[in-house]
Amino acid sequence: MLPPFLTKLEGSQHPMEPHLYAFLGGVAASGARYQITVVTTATGFRAEAMSGASATAWSSPRTLAEGPDLAPVLARAISTFVTKTKAGRDRSYTRSLVDGQDAGPFPKGPHLAEHPLCWIVGRSLHLLPPALRAQAIGADNPPQTALPMPDTPAPVAILPAPVATLPPRVGHAVMLCETIPNAEALNALIASPAWGMTEKLEGDRAQVHRLMDGSVCMTSRSGEYVNCPLHIAQAMQELLPGISLDGELLTVDAHGQAQLYVGAQATVQLFVAFDLLAHPSLPNTTEYPQWYRLATLADGLPPFQPPFDEHSPPIQGVAMAVQPEAKQQLLAEIRQRQGEGVVMRLLDAPYEGRRSPNWRRFCDRERHLDGVVLGYKAGIGTIAGMVGGIEVGLYDEAGRLRSIGWVGSGWTHAQRAELQARWDAGATGYVVTVKSYGLTFADQVIRPSGVCIRATTDKQPHECTFLSEVGRPPRTSNAA
Repeated sequence: MLPPFLTKLEGSQHPMEPHLYAFLGGVAASGARYQITVVTTATGFRAEAMSGASATAWSSPRTLAEGPDLAPVLARAISTFVTKTKAGRDRSYTRSLVDGQDAGPFPKGPHLAEHPLCWIVGRSLHLLPPALRAQAIGADNPPQTALPMPDTPAPVAILPAPVATLPPRVGHAVMLCETIPNAEALNALIASPAWGMTEKLEGDRAQVHRLMDGSVCMTSRSGEYVNCPLHIAQAMQELLPGISLDGELLTVDAHGQAQLYVGAQATVQLFVAFDLLAHPSLPNTTEYPQWYRLATLADGLPPFQPPFDEHSPPIQGVAMAVQPEAKQQLLAEIRQRQGEGVVMRLLDAPYEGRRSPNWRRFCDRERHLDGVVLGYKAGIGTIAGMVGGIEVGLYDEAGRLRSIGWVGSGWTHAQRAELQARWDAGATGYVVTVKSYGLTFADQVIRPSGVCIRATTDKQPHECTFLSEVGRPPRTSNAA
């Protein structure tokens, strides 16, 4: 069931037109055409078929399936189109309506494959016939492109971070993710057509705004003004006044690895937008469903995709996968280049400006490792009188013990009490298990959290090496 704002926008006096959600279509050798469109309705989804002798002479649409759930409607559309592209038919519609190339029979299956004869929200609008693109991105008064350039670009005007502590005039309360607890829960979301997948990025959360007076500014996660890099402000100046983007300011290497992991090898600074907060042609932009906002981004921004260099577009859009096969492929690509993880997004959800179960993150880098305790520091506040944190280390190939940082969070009160007793006894050199996102380029543990204190009869300190725990030798030369 679609939410009310898909049928009528707040403040609008007219019901919204149906939005194009998916498309299948082709041309036969005779020139005859056939297409199926899946559109949103006031109560769900509808698949309609049309045939025609030319690009302009189409029959009246015939309803194939309609209902509140996408899966059966899409399945009927696919099965119908599969029969229309079978080899040996008098009319086999296997040539693309976009470029005329023969793509062969359409594959069977419950989901839309990556194929030249189909499109679904989240994919590039250039895969659609031009006549349908406005339906995919339009509202009551749709723009011709989602993020168009103004006719006469004005000189770049950057609004820097003010010296005085003034409340920001722009910006939106940020939407935050809940956590996906395990791989099984992730796989359930991947299998569901109600959820899309985007990449989780490792940078600084920010929003960038082109104000109506033409100036450009950037705000932080907490809503404060921050300095906007010049090249990003210049790129933002090419977009229409009134556009605001939510995303991540990050510095990456040629392969998309974040500076946190590769150090000085990361030289390309980008702003990667993962949501659309405001658009002058979309009143109440944040009330539009997630798929609509991301489709608008995809139509106006180049996708975040390696390789990167100094000529890469400064502002890019995060890629979204909708179909289960596409989600699996995106996940595999992210893992291949050792990305941070993924964010699963409920496709019909608005932008809520708070922590929400409609965004769920899975941090693929989070791993358990065992380290050797090197030292202690005292707790403060609610944990005063107990251990506040412990320093842990790993052995290098030469047998030297090297510090990888401090672990303060995650420990239970009982564990802190045991650590305090060991501190009082002067004990070090035993093994603890922590979970983290790996090590930085400087060999320091990233966002660590305590898990347990290993028994002395269990794993031995000399077994805790860089190679066994993080899969590589240390990059620095400092020993504990």
